[in-house]
Amino acid sequence: MVNLGRISVFKKSMTEKKSLYEAFFSSLVVGLAETYFIAFSLHLGVSVIESGLLSSLPLVVAGFSPLIFRSLFRRTHNSTWVMISNVIQAVAIAALALLGSVATYFSKNEIFSILMFLYSVYWFAHFSSLPSWNKWISEIVEVGRSDRFFSARSRMVQWGTILGLAVGGFSLQLHLLSFSTATLFVILFLLAYHFKAIAFYLNYKLPKSTTTYELSWTKAFSFLKRHKGFFIVYSIFNLALYLSSPYVGGYLLKIRGLSYQDYMFVMAAFFAGKILTTMVLDRLKKDVTPHQMYFWGGLLAAPLPALWPFSETVWALCALHFVSGWGWAAWEVGMSLAIFKKIIPHEKIEAVTMYNMIGLPTQVLGTVLGAYLFTHFMNENYATMFIVAGAVRFVFILPMYFQRFGEN
Repeated sequence: MVNLGRISVFKKSMTEKKSLYEAFFSSLVVGLAETYFIAFSLHLGVSVIESGLLSSLPLVVAGFSPLIFRSLFRRTHNSTWVMISNVIQAVAIAALALLGSVATYFSKNEIFSILMFLYSVYWFAHFSSLPSWNKWISEIVEVGRSDRFFSARSRMVQWGTILGLAVGGFSLQLHLLSFSTATLFVILFLLAYHFKAIAFYLNYKLPKSTTTYELSWTKAFSFLKRHKGFFIVYSIFNLALYLSSPYVGGYLLKIRGLSYQDYMFVMAAFFAGKILTTMVLDRLKKDVTPHQMYFWGGLLAAPLPALWPFSETVWALCALHFVSGWGWAAWEVGMSLAIFKKIIPHEKIEAVTMYNMIGLPTQVLGTVLGAYLFTHFMNENYATMFIVAGAVRFVFILPMYFQRFGEN
């Protein structure tokens, strides 16, 4: 007789593997494209401050997308919206490749505006799909298998990102086949476009979601009210976090003068730190709560920007970013597990939506405030900016010790 239980377990295992492969190809896009958005912007002639604004201002639309596009979301199943978002991101990446080919026909102001639009479209697709993806994946992965699945998915994301980062960094540094830097950016973005297409196909092969977006503002505001303390503390900390972080890439490339290869090493060190932390947390998952993960991870990483000015060599910069990767991996895994395990299924969309609607606008506000302070009060002194930001971050992460996301 056919063992139906064994067949069911096999199907679940194959489904989870497809999701893991999707994570790998999506993370190649992160390494090849997203990680080099700032470098691409700088290559096209924007300033360091403008590159920082380009990393955050496009998130405004993404943060308020549940308000703007609610009626659209409600007409699509969660899995359908995730796949639509994949297509939108692929188109945006292809448009960036096209811009790299014709950038000489535009002024710097026009370049900034075009980049702002394309990055806005890209990040809108990314963040607007997160609530749908979280609800969809909760239908596919059983709670009892969630720790192992998310740990494996995190590792796939990190290895894929490092691989994409390395391919991009060495290609730009070595000028493969004597291509110009602009041409190499175009090639990297076209590769990313095809990897995004593969990710779309893998998502398409997963079981379709049985639910729609169905964002309930009554549930959302009820959730916000019950977790008011967490969101107040989180919003202030998130604002402090982005006083300086959007400007790190421009600082390293323009002010410190890192080559693309050295920039790649520094970024890769960050993801290597994240991989190590994910492996450790996988073994400690029974002994460490989600709250302990994101609080202690944030506490470790928050003040580290203060050390950027004192890291005089590339290897010192790598070491600093490696430790930062430890902290932010713990934060991300802790938050993911808090949403997946501590929040009841019919509130997951509302939880992720409120987290993004508070996190993204405060990120933008922190970036704009950082730019204002940097240009008007700090005389464009990056050392002062990073030291002040590190101290402010440390102060505002401390109250997070008393707030547990997903726990009343």
